[in-house]
Amino acid sequence: LSLFRFLFLFLSISLSLSLFLPQPVFLVHLVYSGASSSRSDFAMLTGEGQLKMDDLSYRLKVTSQLFDIMSGHGEIDHPLCQECTDIMMKQMEEQLAASERELNTYKKFLDDLEKAPVEDEDELQAELDKLLLLEKERKRELDEVERSREQVSKDLADVMQEQQRLEMHEKQYLKELCEQQFQERSLMDEQQSVDSQLQLAQSHLQTLERTNIFNFCFHIWHQGHFATINGFRLGRLPSVPVDWSEINIAWGQAALLLASLARHINLQFKDYRLVPYGNMSYIETLKDKRRHLPLYGTGGIKFFWDTKFDTAMVAFLELMNQLKQAVEARGYPKELKFPYLMEGDKIGEAAPTGRHARADSDEMSDSSKAKKYSIKTQFNSEEQWTKALKYMLTNLKWALTWVSV
Repeated sequence: LSLFRFLFLFLSISLSLSLFLPQPVFLVHLVYSGASSSRSDFAMLTGEGQLKMDDLSYRLKVTSQLFDIMSGHGEIDHPLCQECTDIMMKQMEEQLAASERELNTYKKFLDDLEKAPVEDEDELQAELDKLLLLEKERKRELDEVERSREQVSKDLADVMQEQQRLEMHEKQYLKELCEQQFQERSLMDEQQSVDSQLQLAQSHLQTLERTNIFNFCFHIWHQGHFATINGFRLGRLPSVPVDWSEINIAWGQAALLLASLARHINLQFKDYRLVPYGNMSYIETLKDKRRHLPLYGTGGIKFFWDTKFDTAMVAFLELMNQLKQAVEARGYPKELKFPYLMEGDKIGEAAPTGRHARADSDEMSDSSKAKKYSIKTQFNSEEQWTKALKYMLTNLKWALTWVSV
């Protein structure tokens, strides 16, 4: 059988090549001499004995003869070698043994059927009917199970759809939650920043509340024989000729301090209006507003009728007395007392001693405490004028201390 299969495969390949290749270089053709002949001859032809490949009828004839051989309608006489014979004999013996085993199995099955008792046909029919009913019941149950499965599939689809909807809501919720947490953290950071700014502002406020603006803006002290305000000397000596520009600035600072003290207690001066104007400050008389009393000087020789500067300084002492009297009349808890009395153009008589005795008059007064000095420059020496200015600034410092308390 294997040989026949090999020959059939070989012949099919050769036939296909002979049909589709017009002029092969080297082909092997098996030619069958005739079905009626008692012996079939096979010939192998190469390029030298090539048949007519273009003859279509010839090819069809060869093909039909080959199919006759394969189907067993033609007789084939050919020799076999010893090895091929042994192989065929072995295969045929194996096929024979398999056929005998199959035959024995059939015989045994037949014997078992002959020996089996013959059952009643009615019983078999009853059992068959019973099995058919059982089959219908199982089919009905199967249909119910199928319907249940479809319902479960539908419910599962609804559940999956609901799950997707819930997942979308969950994502939206998580997104909103993240945004809310971010906004909360931003607000917390902003609140912490505001709290820090509030603490800083409260600290600055407490510092400002403890700070006296008058002490901060006006610093009255002394420098040798001169009293100073914000570092500017007020007065001059023959040995120390202070420039008049510095003296005028010091007078401007003193005028600004006195005007600020009066504004602090809401005081309106009588007969005069103090106008702080830097180094050109002046005092305006309310009776004659066109008359300005300058709180600045130019130095040099002055005529005896040029008394505006002296009048302005005397008016300044009067304004200081008005400040003291206003404080006493309004009954402030802390009494304002000047260490030096001011009467007209004189200043220098010591105030009564007691628990309100001055604290720094030793530094800003000389040994003759009871002596009075004129604040005018006319018919006065520079030493006495400087001393009077020193006492005047000392009284202003006491007023500054009173405001600070």
